[in-house]
Amino acid sequence: MNKPYKPKRSLLGKLVDSLLVGDFPKRVWNKILKVLGFLLVFPSRYIFSYGIKVDPKKIMFMTYSNNYFCNPKYICEELVRRNTDHSIVWAVKKDGDYSKFPENARLVIRNSAAFYREQASSKIWVDNALCFMWSWFPKKRKQVYFQTWHGSMGLKRIGAGNVPNKRWVRIAKKVGRITDYCISNSVFEDAVFRETYWHKTRILPYGHARNDHLVNYDQELAETLKKEISERYGFDYETRLALYAPTFRDNETIDCFDIDFDLLCESLSSRFGGKWLVLARHHFHNRKAKVDQSSDTEEQSVINVTKYSDIQDLLLIADVGITDYSSWICDFVLTQKPAFIYARDLEEYNNERGMYYPLETTPFPIAEDNDGLAQVIATFNEVKYKEDCERFLLERGSYENGTAAKRIVDEILRLCE
Repeated sequence: MNKPYKPKRSLLGKLVDSLLVGDFPKRVWNKILKVLGFLLVFPSRYIFSYGIKVDPKKIMFMTYSNNYFCNPKYICEELVRRNTDHSIVWAVKKDGDYSKFPENARLVIRNSAAFYREQASSKIWVDNALCFMWSWFPKKRKQVYFQTWHGSMGLKRIGAGNVPNKRWVRIAKKVGRITDYCISNSVFEDAVFRETYWHKTRILPYGHARNDHLVNYDQELAETLKKEISERYGFDYETRLALYAPTFRDNETIDCFDIDFDLLCESLSSRFGGKWLVLARHHFHNRKAKVDQSSDTEEQSVINVTKYSDIQDLLLIADVGITDYSSWICDFVLTQKPAFIYARDLEEYNNERGMYYPLETTPFPIAEDNDGLAQVIATFNEVKYKEDCERFLLERGSYENGTAAKRIVDEILRLCE
């Protein structure tokens, strides 16, 4: 299994690295920063960065959870498949699961001295959020920043006037100014980039690499993944699966995650047949929340899969999808498998964060309580739903055609040359 890279350094080198960019105890730095701010730290990062040459064949990947998933994962897999002589670097978290990362990738602990050296020397940065600028590290003229984002024709607004986290907004504006390429999957997403933080960034209308498997559905891959996941979580392979994956709330409430999983499984069984199980995957912002996932019956009806890193695998094996305002449902629509919205706080959320378009204009039946969810499942019209899915993709100008990873890697290799 691949492990994080630990470079050999002299005692003096270790001391300089620790003081300038990382490894220094965070609690000590936090106290210093309160007094000195960026007067010391920010200039020192510029000095550190510009003393390192850019390697024209080095490509660095990072995701907001420091896991191997989302668009960077599938771009990396296409790069590995081509077996080029480029160096691949991944930012990871300490004591994380490194088993999924490619063997030939160099792993570095995020915010370590080695991490900053790799960031300073990589020709290409591939991001799915605001990762490369979260610590305000300088980007050099010869470096190229790819923003792949993690949404998809998303529902909830991400503009400066909609996100209450002011630090996030400040960093998003910085990212918008220095990004070289945004990868878009639709005309709709082009507009979101333009009206938020990427006003002048070049947009590549390639589709999202993470969705290639959904467009080019591979039955064998889906069966293999379901077998692996069923063995990992201990459920029968023949069980039909519903994925429940809501987003977080800015006010940190968890009262809205009150699905009756027993009733949900009964409703799905009555409408679609078979035995059902719910895979519940909560947003990483809610990973510490005490969300009730109990069952009132002896028969297991829900399994917590929040720690499963790649939701695209779950989209591939799920028979039904359920969310509130999370944009993954706009990836799931590519499969045309049944999907529902369970949004108990619809009016409140719309007033607080806001959405790009009314939920009623999506193909997904909407419920605001458990009885309502049972009702929309019971009356689900499959023919109408598939027609609505096609209309939804057409109205938003979808670019998805299953070739995103290939086209993105073509562009990356061109820039490296």
